[in-house]
Parts: sequence; structure tokens; C-alpha cells
Amino acid sequence: MGESYGIMAGKSVRKTKDPRCWQLLSLFLGIICLILLITVIVLAVQKKEEEQTSTLHECKQVSDQRIIDLREPENPPNFHDLTRNEIARIFNFMFAHETLNITQPSKASLGSNYIYAMELILPNKNDAFQSSTTRKSLVTVFEGANPNPVVTEYCIELKSQIQFCSSTRSIPFSFRPITIPEYVFILDTVIADANKTVGNILKESYHGTPINCGKTCLGVENVSPFAAVIAGVEGQNYRGLWVPFVQLMEPRNLHPLDFAVLATINGTSTPKADTVWYNGQLFESLDDFKDKWEKNQVSPLKIDFPKMPIHKDVIKENYQRPPIEVEPDGKRYSIKDQTVTSDNWKISFGISPTHGPQLYDIRYKGDLIVYELGLQEICVFYSSSEPFGRFANYFDSVVMIGRYMKTLVPGIDCPYHATFIDATFMSETSNTPVTNKKAICVFEHNTASPLRRHHAPTETPSGYFEGAPNVVLVLRMIATLVNYDYIFEFIFYQNGAMETKVSASGIIASSFKSAGPKYGFQVNDQAIGTLHNHFFNFKVDLDIGGTQNSYSTYNVEVDEVPNAFSKADSSSNWFQEKIVKVDYATEREAAYMFNFSNPKYHIFYNENNLDKYNNPKAYRLLSKGFVKKVLPEDVGNEPGSPWTRYQMAVTKRKENEPHSSSKFATYDGENRTVNFEAFIGEENIKNEDLVAWVTLGVHHIPRTEDLPIMPTPGNDISFLLLPFNYFPEDPSVGIGDNIRLQYDNPSSSLKIMAQKLNDLTCKPPKTYSVEDLLKEPEMFIDRPTI
Repeated sequence: MGESYGIMAGKSVRKTKDPRCWQLLSLFLGIICLILLITVIVLAVQKKEEEQTSTLHECKQVSDQRIIDLREPENPPNFHDLTRNEIARIFNFMFAHETLNITQPSKASLGSNYIYAMELILPNKNDAFQSSTTRKSLVTVFEGANPNPVVTEYCIELKSQIQFCSSTRSIPFSFRPITIPEYVFILDTVIADANKTVGNILKESYHGTPINCGKTCLGVENVSPFAAVIAGVEGQNYRGLWVPFVQLMEPRNLHPLDFAVLATINGTSTPKADTVWYNGQLFESLDDFKDKWEKNQVSPLKIDFPKMPIHKDVIKENYQRPPIEVEPDGKRYSIKDQTVTSDNWKISFGISPTHGPQLYDIRYKGDLIVYELGLQEICVFYSSSEPFGRFANYFDSVVMIGRYMKTLVPGIDCPYHATFIDATFMSETSNTPVTNKKAICVFEHNTASPLRRHHAPTETPSGYFEGAPNVVLVLRMIATLVNYDYIFEFIFYQNGAMETKVSASGIIASSFKSAGPKYGFQVNDQAIGTLHNHFFNFKVDLDIGGTQNSYSTYNVEVDEVPNAFSKADSSSNWFQEKIVKVDYATEREAAYMFNFSNPKYHIFYNENNLDKYNNPKAYRLLSKGFVKKVLPEDVGNEPGSPWTRYQMAVTKRKENEPHSSSKFATYDGENRTVNFEAFIGEENIKNEDLVAWVTLGVHHIPRTEDLPIMPTPGNDISFLLLPFNYFPEDPSVGIGDNIRLQYDNPSSSLKIMAQKLNDLTCKPPKTYSVEDLLKEPEMFIDRPTI
């Protein structure tokens, strides 16, 4: 049938569907077009971003005057550590003297003559800045092959023709620090004897053995020196070492056993197991212990062997990465010949094998502030009822602090953008110089807090804001001394202040849980975290306005004055504070013991160097780590660290008093090699070249939260050197990091006076990363032998 038409008002029209259908169709097509348009835009933006990302270059060094040159110099400056070439020359020189009968380090034994240490001898201060000054080295030789064994220290002049430079110094052989050949000798002997004599007892008590032990091994992690003055056998060439056994499961220090052996050695003889401790009982020897055990005269212990810790929970997978710092314009400092130079600071640095980190010739805006600043000694005394913990009195130079400045891990020990620097030493077990890779780091750090700031919105003629970020230059090293890790950092602020800081981490030492609550809290099923202290001594040779300095304190005292403005019938007084200047004339007067009742500022200055208001242009020493030593003087091992008696001592600088301690401090109690107390006499300290010997410390009562590895918050101490009327105003005013906001006039817009802000147009360069440690893993962590 054909189409039908209707007649309406005289017109013919074709039948259609409802007009709303066309509206819906149009809407649908519009939505499709919009989606397509959005997709095209997104794809275009993504393509543009990809193009931008692919062309985003690494941040480049803006200034061509910033140079990072970490090569060893052929002609090292006077403060530079001994170089590989110099160490090799000294080796060859000593080996060439056949009368010395020097054994190669790799073949050394306690009964041979071998080189124990080489160390830079600083030039006399008057010669330190002369390029013609001859460098010297102190070479310590253990002469165990001699009929009368002795330690001899030689001075070597590093001229083109190397030669001895002065008479030698002899030190009793029994005063020597603990050496690797001796340590291995003692441990091998004690472990073998214990296994042979009481191995079955140890297996029954601790479910492990010292030898052929598989995964249940007993061994030694730490030892306690036992000097002749403590043993009461002075003058007999005596050396003792308490050797405590632990279950060898990570972390070893937290699996102590109530079993220890006192090993004694005279001269170069074979060590002897002199005394045995087991479960609170003393025995004359291993044989005596075995005999009494077999006669049921010993209370037995039963300790399960610990299970292997599970580490999968250490790392949380797919976790957001932490923030990192970026240097958008490259390094703002240079490094060459162990000297770092920034816009305002210049510092030479090094590592003493014996004493650890050292800084020299510290200058701010060209002015010499500190000639020498360096760690001298670390002293840690423990307390316990069992012999290992009771006699665990450590002078850490006994193991050579500097040698244990090891590889730093990027992103943990130092930021990724830091400059990492190697350290070279002579090792007693290597025929060639040893390099600790990346043992020092230098970097700038934005602390994310203001160096200074002020907001004055109503001040005339224009309200303003002015401030500066606290960006600091940091030099850092970390020493791992058996169980403790000490983080040493030297922080240089843009206002001329500098800070020396120590933070402690690592694994706490412990005693078996029966040691008793008065010495610590039980921290796991087996161990008491034992009470101990940490003391650090630093040498600070200040040169404020020259070498002729004086030391004074500005004491804060009560000022009682009449209150003339009171309307009370009876007269009344007003109490406030006042400044009382106290000058110190002698070393003994300046030996400072901190007293909270007498707050004071410690000031060093040149009396002839005044500002226009007649204020002495000074530096203030501010400690954030003063601690009181509670042990009595002249008892036990205390005389080995008399510097712990004083929070600070100020002495006249002497060339024959270069250090407050020595590597012999552990065993030389019979006749101190360095007697710091003798540094403090009646010598004048007004207008003299002065040294401040600064002691920082902390008393540590371990807690369960110190496990498994002790956190650093609350375990950091420091001291600062602060300009005090040295500059006419804050010297950081005008530095490039400043920012100021103000109106130029009432009708102007707010003006920003600052460097480029937040316009990062480059990506951080690829830097040293954790993965790089995989290239030389044995350098970083010893490969397991079993």
C-alpha cells in the first residue's frame, strides 16, 4: 500500500516520529564529541610533557669556579693526611733498615717487629703556613722480637731523601694498644682451650659450641681490657683481657652468656686462661671449673639458642619514597687537597688514625677563627656485677678511632647529593696503604627552619618581612667501634657560627640478665642493658683576632636594686639579673666544672681587638653536652681520663701537648704516657695562645626501644662557637639566600626581593647510590666464611 497523506488546513504533511528523539540524539552526539575533544587534549598534554621530560637536562654547575678535585696531591699541603705515596715511601724506608728487623705486616705476629701505625705530625704552629715546611710522620713499631720487647716511636722526615728526624721514644711493651695479631692470638687460644676443656659443659648450658658448631656457635664479640693497675700487679709486664662468650646470633651483643675467661699475657708469651666466671661463680682456671662441675659444685645454667631474626619486616614494600634535596645550580663549594671552600667558609680536614676526625685552619670570610679542632678521645665506662661488664672501661683510641671511619651509605649516612671522599691509612695487616672508600662526606643542607626572620606588617615607612633559610655546610664522618656507631659532624652556619656534634647509634652492650636491676633494665629474654657513660674530648685551638687571646666569662647574677617607684610604706627592692665579667689569669683558675647555679657565657677574645663601642671582638663557646662525671678521682681507670673531670679546661698552647690522650691510655696506668692533669698548672693564660679542651658526655640507661639498633634522637650532643660582638651586625645579612618583602610606597604592589624561587627546570644528576655498594661488596661488608 502506498504512503498515505492527510489533509490538514489545506496542506499536505508527512508523518514523523516524536521531536524529542532528535533532541536526545543530538545530546548523545554532543557528549561523544566532547569526550573525543578531551581525549585529544589529554593526549596532546601528555605528549608535550613527555617531550619536556625527555629534554629535561640534569642540573649543571652554574659557576665554573666551583671545583671538586678529590685526587691526592703530589705535594700535599701541611694539614693533608699522609698520602698513599708517602705511606709507601715510609714502608720502603723502614724495611730498608735491616737493623730494625721489620716484618711485613701480613706476616706480623706478637713476637715480631712490625709497624703498627703511621700518623701525620703537625708542623709547629709558627711553620704551619709556610710552603717550605717539611712534612713529618710518627711511626709506631712494636718490637716483640727484641730480647726485651718494647714499643718504639720514630719520627720520619718526608723529604726527597726520607730520613729520621729526631730521637726515638720508647714505651713499655705492656702499654701497647690491642693489636690484631695479639687479639687473634688470644681469642684463638681461649676459644680452643674452652672448647677442649669445657666444651661439653657449654653445649649443655647454652646449646652451642665454639668449634664445629654449624648454626649454633658460641664465640666472642667484645672484650674488656684488664690493666695491671686494676689487677694489682704493677711492674710485672702484665696484660689482662676479660673474654666473654656470646651466642653468635644477630645482634651478638644482645645474646650474652654468663661465662667469661680472663686471659693474661706477659711479654709475647702464649695467653693463659687465668680465671673463669660462670653463672655468678669464679674459678681459678678452666680445669678448676671442669673439676667442680663434675663434682656437682656448680649451679648449672640452661639457655636456649636464639632463633635467626626475620628481616622481611625491615622494608615496607611499595612505600612512598622520602624527600630528597636538590642542588639546582650545582655545588656551592669547592674541594681540593682536603680543603673545602664555600662563599664564606674555608676548612681543611683530615682523619687522625689514632684520634679520629680533625679540622684545621678554619676561616670565615678570610678571618682565622680556629687553628685546630679535633677529637682527642672517646671514653666509655660500664657498670655490672659480672666481670666483663664491670671492667668494660674503654679508651677507644686503643683500637685506633680513625681507622674505623668506614664507607658511608648514601641516603642514610649522608644525602645523595653529598660529595663522598676516600680516606687512606696504614693498616697493621696490609703491606700496602689501605683506602676506606667514601669515608667522609661534604654537603649543603637546608634545615627547613629560618636562620633568622621577622614579620613587621605595621612598621613605617613600609611594613616588611625579612628572613633567610638556615642552609648549612656539613662535613660528616662515622666511626663504628665494635658495637657503637658515632656520627661526627661539623656544621658551618652562614652567620659565622660553627657546631661540633656527636650522635650515637649502634647496638647496646649488655650483661646476662642475672647482673641485677641496679645496673640496668632487662631488654630481652637474656640481657640487661647495662648503665654506662660516653665522654668525648675535643681540642679547640682558637685564634680570635690573632694568637694572643684571653678567656673570660660573663656571669649572670642577681641584681638587687631599690624600687623607688613603689608606693608601699616600707622600702622594697627589685630583683633582676646583671652581667658580671670574670677574667681568668691561670690554667688552674680556668679548669671549669659546670654548675647550674652559676650560669655564664664562655668568651675568647683578643684584648687589643675591639669594636667601635670598645667591646672585645670575641667568640663564645656554648656547650649543649656538658655532663657530670660521678666516679671518684684517682680510682680504677679514672686517672686515664682526667679530662672527664672538667667540662672545659683552658691551657696555654704548647707544642709538647698536642693531645689530651694517647693510644696507650688503656694499659699505661702505671706511668701515664699522656697525663692531661699536668697540662693544668699555674701558667698565665692572659694574652696567650690558648687551647680549650672541651668535654661532651652523656649517661646512658638503655631501654627496650634501643633495640635492635639504637636511635639517635636524644643521643646527640654538641658545642658551638658563636661570634660575640665580633661583627658589627649579623654577617649573614646580604647573603644570596635572603628574602625581603616590602612596599616601595603606599600605592605600590608588594615587592619580592629574592633569588629565583621554585623554578626548578632541571632534574637531579645521578649520584652515588646504595646500588653502587654492590660493585665492591667485600669492601663494605665482610663476606660470610661459613
